[in-house]
Amino acid sequence: MKVEKLEHSRNKVVFEVTPEEFEAALDKAFEKCNAKVTIKGFRAGKAPRSVYEKNYGVESLYDEALNVVLNTKAQEIYADENLAKEIVGAFEPDFESEEKLERGKPFKVSLSFDVYPEVNLPQYKGVECKAAELEVSATEVEEAIKQVMSKDSSMVVKKEQIIEKGDTANFDFVGTVDGVEFPGGKAENYELEIGSGQFIPGFEDQMIGMKADEVKDVQVTFPENYGEKSLAGKPAVFKVTVHEVKHKEYPSLTDEYVKGLKLENVETVEQFKALKQQELAATKEKNEKDRQVDEIINKILDNAVVDMPKSLEEERINQIRSQYENQAKMYNIPMDTFLGLMNITKEKFEEETTKQGKRQALFNVVVSKIIEVENLAPTKEDLEARAEEDAKKQNSTKEAMLKTNAQRYYSDIAYQRVIELLYTNAQMSDGSTAAPKKAPAKKATASKSTTSTKATPAKKTTTTKSTTAKASTTKKKPAAKKEE
Repeated sequence: MKVEKLEHSRNKVVFEVTPEEFEAALDKAFEKCNAKVTIKGFRAGKAPRSVYEKNYGVESLYDEALNVVLNTKAQEIYADENLAKEIVGAFEPDFESEEKLERGKPFKVSLSFDVYPEVNLPQYKGVECKAAELEVSATEVEEAIKQVMSKDSSMVVKKEQIIEKGDTANFDFVGTVDGVEFPGGKAENYELEIGSGQFIPGFEDQMIGMKADEVKDVQVTFPENYGEKSLAGKPAVFKVTVHEVKHKEYPSLTDEYVKGLKLENVETVEQFKALKQQELAATKEKNEKDRQVDEIINKILDNAVVDMPKSLEEERINQIRSQYENQAKMYNIPMDTFLGLMNITKEKFEEETTKQGKRQALFNVVVSKIIEVENLAPTKEDLEARAEEDAKKQNSTKEAMLKTNAQRYYSDIAYQRVIELLYTNAQMSDGSTAAPKKAPAKKATASKSTTSTKATPAKKTTTTKSTTAKASTTKKKPAAKKEE
């Protein structure tokens, strides 16, 4: 066999088939094809070869004989350890000879397939990223405390009936496009928290400063991707009439109120503020680390040189698409309707899915290469330790946990080691380096499935970020309301 290297990490193996090999394949093809036909005077599958060929011709066996030849040649590829371990995706067979297939003459066939790509890594240690912004402001602490107190607040009519951000307005509105009212563009005594972002952009902002009994024309433009296509991208005017303005009235923040919250070791206002400060700082630190990790990884991916095989990209694209399709089935709604709820067209969905799938496939092979270069692959002992830990939590056995979760354990441990390596060696924009703390917790799942002929070759382990979408069924909204 002759191996040819093709572009996009693809190999083609060409074989010469001797007349003797093809005759043996014809014998096997006859056994299979003869069993499917009935020839007068013979039971099914019992007609002699000469009778079969007289009725159907030897050429009727060629396609099946070629399948026999190709399956045999595929096994020869798998028998070559160096070739087999790199195979990804399915074999693509081809008849290579220029002349037509003829019994008694040699001919050539080929099998083409994607192979695991070579990865030329850029500098992945010391990647510069923006320094973390961890300062928690007094305003943020105040807002966090308000969220806690919100459950004890009450909605009251404002003394000064002037709308401010955060107030709830009761109002009527009538929408027109080119001077003509449209379905869903009208409502009476509608209540809306101003600044909540529930209506289309610009609507709520223009209501700030309005007073009770005031009438105003609010001019907006529907988003290009608005769910109602007849309104998408069009300018509209909404005549708004304000009736009443309310706001939340919070209880007084006192030591007595704080004690009533029954928080552990928190009994005073100052302790409550300190607690919220700590919680916000911890959340901000985690979010900033996640942002930094994403920045580092994206810079590495942007500079990695990989001739990606299409099969790895298509595998990830199909997995992402399937996640959304399964969610649509879970809600028992058509896929087009599901996409409409997410405010995205089918064309845009396919475009984004393809882009995301290709990026994740690149992420998989780059991370796998770093795992290989840095020798970060988990050992048997690592996997067993994780299984033992989970077994205790789930009242199971180590063996049972390994049986169902070994691949996930491998991916999680390897991925966390890569992230820790990249993060602790990163160069922050303020000149500092990340402290060698535990890396941000992020989830990854293994993706190793491929389609192949006959056997499944050994492949490198890869990790992949998963993406999910959420959808909810909603009651009919006014047309002014932003699509969710």
